[in-house]
Amino acid sequence: MKSFLVPRAAVYFLLLFLLPCCAHLKTPAVKRVYPPCSPQEILPIIKDTGIPVALKGIAKVKVTSSDKTFSVKELISAQSPYSLRLETLNPLGHPVFYAVTNGKEAFIFDPSEEKFYFGSASPETLALFIPLSLGIAELVPIVLGRMPLIDYDDGQVSCEVVDELYSVELSAKDGSMLQRLKISAENFTVVESGTYEQGGELITSVQFGDYEMVGDVLFPKKISVFIPHDATRVIISYKQLEILPEISADEFRLTAPQGVEVVPLK
Repeated sequence: MKSFLVPRAAVYFLLLFLLPCCAHLKTPAVKRVYPPCSPQEILPIIKDTGIPVALKGIAKVKVTSSDKTFSVKELISAQSPYSLRLETLNPLGHPVFYAVTNGKEAFIFDPSEEKFYFGSASPETLALFIPLSLGIAELVPIVLGRMPLIDYDDGQVSCEVVDELYSVELSAKDGSMLQRLKISAENFTVVESGTYEQGGELITSVQFGDYEMVGDVLFPKKISVFIPHDATRVIISYKQLEILPEISADEFRLTAPQGVEVVPLK
């Protein structure tokens, strides 16, 4: 009788051929199911949880506009709600330019020109700090790693789950604009925010990324702001960062050094 037993060498050969093929078979990823989107639960978390009151950090600030691109190293001090201090550092880490505001007054000192500028903290003056057409009430929160919400109508809020994000749309009470937010469904951090005119034209886009724990705060180490009207994008990449309970108000004022020219800002 003819034997139908497979020789042992043939079995080994089949195993050697089949095992590598099986190694490529992966267990299908299980898609996580998140709770339904509830603006009443999400928005208070965005507004009230884990918000830094003040910070100090060193960041690379990259500015891209229609006619130029440049990067500077900045020592940043910021404190809610309206205080900001920027010191532009040279390659040796020494300050070569100062821009300071307490929300009401603004001070700029350029040692290379021996000129000291002062005036009101208007959007035009703040654009000399960071070239964005933003008011201080918007600029400081963004530097602090959070997105200010528009004055929205509670009855005009929509929310849905898209992939692993909560997509929230807010309508201003006066009907002038919309704000669309993309929020992590896992930890409720804001990933992206866009403000739009009612006609749909983008006003400002802000993206937050590279979230890391800094103390007990989950903080975005990379912040990107785009203003289409100005064709300008500013990217703040924090390299060193410290969250503080408070910064002395004295840090958000400058006094003109003796002998420099004092120039009022219009």
